[in-house]
Amino acid sequence: MTRLFWLICALTIFSAAQAWSATSGCLVVDKATRELVAFRDARPVARYPVTFGIDPISDKRRAFDCATPEGLYFVSYKKAVTRFHRTLGISYPNLADAEKALASGVISLPEYKKIREAARKSRPGPCNTGLGCGIAIHGGGVVRQFGDNRERDWTEGCVALNNPDMEKLFESCRIGDAVVIFNSASNLYALARPFARLTTFDAEGLPFCPQEGCVYVLDLVTALGRTVISITEGGGLGWSVRVRVTPGDGSGRELLALSDTNADGLISFLDSVTGPLAEGRSSEVVYEMVRQAVVDVFASGTYRGL
Repeated sequence: MTRLFWLICALTIFSAAQAWSATSGCLVVDKATRELVAFRDARPVARYPVTFGIDPISDKRRAFDCATPEGLYFVSYKKAVTRFHRTLGISYPNLADAEKALASGVISLPEYKKIREAARKSRPGPCNTGLGCGIAIHGGGVVRQFGDNRERDWTEGCVALNNPDMEKLFESCRIGDAVVIFNSASNLYALARPFARLTTFDAEGLPFCPQEGCVYVLDLVTALGRTVISITEGGGLGWSVRVRVTPGDGSGRELLALSDTNADGLISFLDSVTGPLAEGRSSEVVYEMVRQAVVDVFASGTYRGL
């Protein structure tokens, strides 16, 4: 069987595993604004201030790093009485987390298979892997007292609300509601990476990275058109980001092509920006236009991935 066949199978499995989340609710958490916006039927119905892990900036990469994960998750359980008041569990780690962790050596192949099996069965990720587990949205306060100090960003990676806000959110939220966590201040690489999926799988349907590096792809419909962001990591070339925008009408006509060869968000002479959408605009303006279009999708309350 061809590699393409197995890629299609893998994506089908992922989509089927997430079918349980097809509710009308979505919780959007933006690290930059420190706000959780609750959506119902694509309409914002409530906004709450939040706080994050001790490392409030980084995407979670491994267990015990005290960073809050970014990406597309789902509410996996509800508990009314917990250590931190009400708790909504989220489906961390997901397959996007597992693919990158396997490529970087954070988890083993058996650990990846455990996470994949949990996703297939629409269950929370297992705890006995290098990615950790137990990420949730809970109460406890946006600011918490520790001895003589009042501190923000006090969790081990969870999203925390003030208890009265958590009570309201708990009552309105349903198991299966989508959870989108992102940082609207990030460059394109850091913004897209948590949501992008690996594109290469072996004959057994397991992810692998060829010598030229791992390629992760995020395919979105933005205000600009169909926007495909390709991220390459490794292969001796470091990191790179490429963006291709087309009308999404099947014509394949290229509206914009952008490359950021070192994924730093700064368009230099080594990079390129071409296409009708770039005409009359500086490279920096085009880059920000694309970045903002992606931010708008994540912030919309409608993003559900594949």
